[in-house]
Amino acid sequence: MIGFRSVAVGHIRRADRSVGSFPPECLRQNRREPIGSGVKTILAGPTAGRTPRWLDRQLSPAIAIGISAVVLLGVAAGDFLTGPYLVFATFYLAPVAFTAWFAGRVPGLVMAIVASCSGVIVTAVDPREVTPPIYVLNGVFRFITYSVVVLLVTAEKSAMDTIRSLASTDQLTGFLNRPRFYELAGRELARATRSRQPLALVYIDVDELKQRNDTYGHEAGDAMLAAFAAAVRGTLRATDLVARVGGDEFILLLPEADADSAVAIVERLRERLEIAEPLPIRFSAGVVAGVVGDDDVESLVRRADLLMLEAKRAGRGRTVAAGCVVTQGSATVSSE
Repeated sequence: MIGFRSVAVGHIRRADRSVGSFPPECLRQNRREPIGSGVKTILAGPTAGRTPRWLDRQLSPAIAIGISAVVLLGVAAGDFLTGPYLVFATFYLAPVAFTAWFAGRVPGLVMAIVASCSGVIVTAVDPREVTPPIYVLNGVFRFITYSVVVLLVTAEKSAMDTIRSLASTDQLTGFLNRPRFYELAGRELARATRSRQPLALVYIDVDELKQRNDTYGHEAGDAMLAAFAAAVRGTLRATDLVARVGGDEFILLLPEADADSAVAIVERLRERLEIAEPLPIRFSAGVVAGVVGDDDVESLVRRADLLMLEAKRAGRGRTVAAGCVVTQGSATVSSE
């Protein structure tokens, strides 16, 4: 449960009543979702899950190259021990493709060169009568084949990364969209619950975006949102999460931030936007912060949204903050 008391500080108001006391009509409907929020539906279609899960993991290039080198040595040893009776050229593709997928095109091409040379050297050890030009041609043909595989693998990886980006980010601001934010915020919420660390969630509505669109055109509105996004990036920490969840609505998740810290961050952002060009950008914000009890992401977002509505009703361009309430046994202790 979350409550807050009245303390007026500049544009910041802490209201006297419980968040839960707001009537249902305060909840707004038909919010316009940002671009990219519907791509997840596409991914859920027939092509969903076409790649194994382990290919979605993130490996550092050094680890990927190390694993590929070990596999390459194993393939070369098998090629040597089996002699001319088994053709191992295809097996060299495994370390080449693995490197290309996890380390990129250039490391993949380097691995293709190493694999081609390894195959040629192993073949040259065989006592059969083969002239040196044949070894060179074999090496060239191997490298061409492996290089084509590298190009195909990296192109597929790039396409998959683009699809994931479209499915998880808003294209105008580069911020997370709602589904991806809820996924990552859920992890942060679970971590904060385990560690008993404070956490803050801020719901922001950019004021007068519609008026800017109607007066100067939608390009001006897009420029306004882009300037807002740049100011947010210049204000927040690397560990903070930001999502665009509506045409002019944003959510910030601030790990290890109490109410005072969260409000200070919001007001720093407000100061940056007051000097934005060509016109100042103002916003209304609702802040829920403290040590998390039984709340989930949805409940925190809903409460912060209601606080933001209170800020707009109070005149816009201000922040309404509330502290989380922690339940300890039968006692209720406010974090403020």
